This record gives sequence, structure tokens and C-alpha cells, in this order.
Amino acid sequence: MWFGQRVLVIANPSAGRGRAATSLGLLRSLLGKEDRLVLTESPRHGVELAREAGRSGDWPIIAAAGGDGTAHEVGCGLLESGNHEAALAVLPIGSANDYACGLKLGRHWWKRPGVKTRLAQVDAGRLEWTGADGKPGGTWFINGMAAGFNGQVTLESRKIRHLRGLPLYALAVWRALGSHRVGGAWRVSVDGVALAERPRLTVSLALGPREGNFVVAPRASLTDGLFDILAAEPLGMLEILRLLPGLAAGAALTHPRVWQGRGARVELGIGEGEAFIAHTDGELVVLPAMGVRGLTASVAPGRLRVVAGEGFGTAG
Repeated sequence: MWFGQRVLVIANPSAGRGRAATSLGLLRSLLGKEDRLVLTESPRHGVELAREAGRSGDWPIIAAAGGDGTAHEVGCGLLESGNHEAALAVLPIGSANDYACGLKLGRHWWKRPGVKTRLAQVDAGRLEWTGADGKPGGTWFINGMAAGFNGQVTLESRKIRHLRGLPLYALAVWRALGSHRVGGAWRVSVDGVALAERPRLTVSLALGPREGNFVVAPRASLTDGLFDILAAEPLGMLEILRLLPGLAAGAALTHPRVWQGRGARVELGIGEGEAFIAHTDGELVVLPAMGVRGLTASVAPGRLRVVAGEGFGTAG
């Protein structure tokens, strides 16, 4: 195939809001005799397939053909497998493709014979929590996570079927503005240093620069062992709408009620009677019904091997 090594492709046939069929047809034509294509059949199936493939040791390249949800599942499965030699390759055919952007992989890179890529070690994130039932939970993530308003945006995006890309997430933001409720003060600790306790609209932890097509952390690096952190206090609807064009364009965010910093471990807490909503890589993992009042996220430096674009790791 593209890498001179055997490739297992785990593909989501529903990626791109159901527009993946044409891309998958082309993908099949590019596969070599030693390669294999497997389609996911249900949520989390990609995690299972990648975990099994990683544990087998038979595949030097395990590719995710789909959107950020597929990349998340395959990346998580590979991380869970404990295989540190196999590399994740992202073949972006989804709605946002934020992780591929962070790896400097263009949307159509895999369609171009001879395109230059390289292997790289990148950071991964780990999110852990305890539900109201006392049971612990956790997941890996590869691009970023956020709690609060950003989680509500993710929830709203799942209800929109006729759009993709930036228009999809812009509409989801608009709907979330009408449905998200800001509660009491949050406790936020970055590498053991507590921020002032106050109500928060959202806390976003970025490994890569983009989230839902918006550039929330333009200086974020997948290789520095740190999260780029945004902790926003409640903002009015007009304030948020004024910020969106700059986020879409990749401009640095500046606002007096948005704290920005960097750290390797972040702890979040919320008051009695409230509960978090949170996503990892655009996948909802914590819902209010779970009663989660505490979240801990940490960086695992260089934990994941990936196929990256030729310009990955260079300035700009």
C-alpha cells in the first residue's frame, strides 16, 4: 500500500454523515494483497478490532478510515493493546477530521500515490472519573477532551444529520447556546495548582490544535507532553458568537474571562447536585445522567506511534 508494510484498515461505513461509500470503494482498489479492510458494525467496534489487531502483533500499520470518532476508537484500541510498535494511520473521510489536521495529513493524502509521510511518536491523554454509583470509568484520547459547553456542542452535533464540517459544528454551537445551563463554581487544578473557584462555561484540554473544526489551541503540540488548556467563565451568547470567526480562522483567542495555560495533569470538580458532560475526541463519554462530579486528565508523553505528514513537527 502506501507504507511498504502490511496494513489493516478499520473503516466506518457511516463516516462523513453516510458519504463514505465512494471513498471506501477507492480505498479497496488501493489495497495490496497482504492488506486487509474490516468494516465496523457498531459503536466501540473499532476499539475491539484495533485492540485485537494490536495484541496479535501481525499488523505494523493499523489504519482508521473515517472521521475523528473512528480515529478515536482505533487509537484507543491500539493504546489498550499495549503494542508500542504498530502505528496508527488516519485516513480522513469524516466530518471534521481534526486529528488528521494535527498530524499534517491532508483530507485526500491517502489517495495520492507517492505522498511523503513519516512515523512519529505522539502524546496521548487519559481521562478518569467515578460515577454516582461509585464505579470508576476511564478512556484514552488522542486529540483532546472538554467538559461543559463543548460537551453540549458534541451532543447537539449528534442530532444534526444533513450537514458536515464547519457548518455542522457552527449550527451545533448555536443550538448548544440555547440548551446548556451554567451551574455553580468548578474546582480546577493544573499540575497541583488550583485556579480560583468560579462558574465555568467549559474547560478544554487540547493535545492537537483543532476541536470540532475550530482552532481552539493554535499553539498546541502533539509531542510536547502538555495539554493546552482553556478554562472559560460564563460568556454571553453574543460574546461567544463574536469569538467563533476567529476560532474558525485559527486566530489566537484572547478574552478576559478565558484563562489559558499548559499542564500535564488537570483535575476538575463540581458541586453537590450537579454533574459533568464531557467528550473525548468528539465522542461523548460522560453524560449528566452518570452523576460524575470529578474528572482527572493526564498526558502520556510519546505513548502512541502514528503516520504523520511530511511537515509534522516543523514550525507552522
